[in-house]
Amino acid sequence: MTNRNDAIGHLFHPSNVVLVGASDRPGHWSERVYDNLVRFGFSGKVFPVNPNRTTIWDTPCYPKLDALPEAPDHLAIFTPAETTLAILTDGARAGARSATVYAAGFGEGGDLDGRKRGAALRQTIADTGIVVIGPTCMGVACGAANFATIPDETLQALQPGPIGVVVQSGAMCASINRAINDLGLKVAYLASCGSQIGCKVSDFIDYFADDAALRVVLCYIEAIPDAGHFLEAARRARANGKVVVVVKIGGSETARAAALAHTGSLAGNAAAFDAVAASAGIVRFDSFEDAVEAVEFLARLPLPRGRNIAVMSNSGALRSLATEAAERTGAPLASLSERTQAALCAILDQTDATNPLDTKRTIPTKQYAACLNTLVDAPEVDTVLIAEELPLDDSVARRVSNLRAVAGIARRATTIGKSVAAFSPLLVSATEYGRSVRAELPDVPFLRETERTLRVVDALARAAARPIHAGPFVSPPADTEVARRWRNRARTLDRPTALNEVDSKALLQEFGIPLPLERLVATAEDAVTAAQAIGFPVVLKAVSAALPHKSDAGLVCLNLHDADAVRQAAAGIAACASARAVRLDGMLVAQHIDDGTEVVIGVQHDVEVGPVVMFGLGGVLVELFKDVSFAPATLDRARAYELVRATRAGRLLEGFRGHKPGDIDALCTALVNLGRLARELGDAIEAIDINPLLVRAQGVVALDGLVVLRPPALTNE
Repeated sequence: MTNRNDAIGHLFHPSNVVLVGASDRPGHWSERVYDNLVRFGFSGKVFPVNPNRTTIWDTPCYPKLDALPEAPDHLAIFTPAETTLAILTDGARAGARSATVYAAGFGEGGDLDGRKRGAALRQTIADTGIVVIGPTCMGVACGAANFATIPDETLQALQPGPIGVVVQSGAMCASINRAINDLGLKVAYLASCGSQIGCKVSDFIDYFADDAALRVVLCYIEAIPDAGHFLEAARRARANGKVVVVVKIGGSETARAAALAHTGSLAGNAAAFDAVAASAGIVRFDSFEDAVEAVEFLARLPLPRGRNIAVMSNSGALRSLATEAAERTGAPLASLSERTQAALCAILDQTDATNPLDTKRTIPTKQYAACLNTLVDAPEVDTVLIAEELPLDDSVARRVSNLRAVAGIARRATTIGKSVAAFSPLLVSATEYGRSVRAELPDVPFLRETERTLRVVDALARAAARPIHAGPFVSPPADTEVARRWRNRARTLDRPTALNEVDSKALLQEFGIPLPLERLVATAEDAVTAAQAIGFPVVLKAVSAALPHKSDAGLVCLNLHDADAVRQAAAGIAACASARAVRLDGMLVAQHIDDGTEVVIGVQHDVEVGPVVMFGLGGVLVELFKDVSFAPATLDRARAYELVRATRAGRLLEGFRGHKPGDIDALCTALVNLGRLARELGDAIEAIDINPLLVRAQGVVALDGLVVLRPPALTNE
């Protein structure tokens, strides 16, 4: 393990705990932590520290750290932000290796004094080497150590097992723990990172990657301050047989604004996060409800090896409901082969046996097992989902017998790369008897609700099939003449700044993006001369960085067939620019091309995960229809093809309903080149918008292009 992982290990396994600022005021967090340590059976000493008390909770209380009977190990600091730095410094000098900092006031709201304290806290952590979780956090808990600094009296005991949980939120800790306990599972580790000035989510993922017993890491994330380490840690966890499941905010502007106020950092866009995180093996869900179901599956089974699902129930209604739910979620129901159907018909003495399979009643265990084995052995099936509720009591012996038969079949299925899981059609609570039966099937996930089950299982299957990026997720800008030249230009800026179309296209052309024949001119007569050289018809456009969306401003004239039309268009553009008080850098005369499908490709620099490449339906309606998909800038040709096929625009290019097919090969080359541009120029790129890119029968051409440069970070390049 790395030294950092050793340090996280000390955080979870301290030899003693010092409660700095201990108080017996009703509801004080220090008392709650003390009670939890006693309740869980923590084997180390617990030392309250308060200069105004000699005893507290019938326990000796010490005035300061150097009065303790032994060197402190973990500091749980309940004092305000103003005193925290001195306590950390004194504690580290006395031998403390880790600390929980609960206080706010370190810049979460963006105030200047708080930001200064936050910077000082970072420096103190660096200077002392002490491992800190927080600030604005709820601490940590570890089942193996019977240790917790989480001040929640409802916190249920942890124990070694397959699940680690790391969140930024504090209030969600106990709720997540209870939700997982309700599944008949226990959490092994629980960490609340707060503002992540100390330990970050990535640090815990990296630590969990080395725990052989863990199979799934559940995360709630508001912001990612260290994308490179975060992605590397998740990829390492996946390589070690664990899956990182994430609930990440950032899907709406409201949520992102809330994150700024709550954590002191801007949350990134969910689509950008998905594109990059998926390449590291991360599986993101929109809700905790779905994420907890994923935990239930992954704590008991590996990721599904394929997407084809078979559903088995004893209800015709559920058969219909499952069919419609599969259509809504996109989860593919396997088409059963004639051989499989014949085998099922023979077992059930029925004339038809399709998927979902309706056994029509609760069948005897021998038949039940035979049907399940047939579906498991069918080559066309990857996962079998059985509609079963846990029994209320022992009055349903046949159903209980059937459930017990599932256990052995599920284990066998795993050995041949298949998955078997049960699901309840509706969300129902288990009785004590039901939980006792459930405990007999530790290797069988029991999921809840039909549509959620299909949605979650398919998401896991898609994640299993997605290739993991092998190279670096974050790399320095390229040391090439082209990259240096454009980065030097970006350094002259004081804010993100749009280039005009000519300069934008000059950059795009240097990275292999094809352009139409076009010329920059200054006057109407120059435009006529250029048009005659290019060949009619032509397009005439104003050139100005102040007008990134020229068509909206009436500064684009299409399909000009002769010299008079060009002169009139030039006069109109000049008048329109004058009316808007916009200074033009000239006019662009371009070849008029319309034999293809308009798409949009682009790059967006996400505040958290860096550059992502976008593809979608182009033209003026892109913002209305939002038919777009995203991929990391590290995309290769295979990933580019996935990017295209994920949209309706991709279906058009394949020739949907008689639409003329487009050159998808050339399009993928352009997407890969755009990703290379984003990587090689690094943080000098704020955004790129090529709209439209015309995909022709042969080749592609960028009819318009907009590049926004940003001042790059200072480097040693």
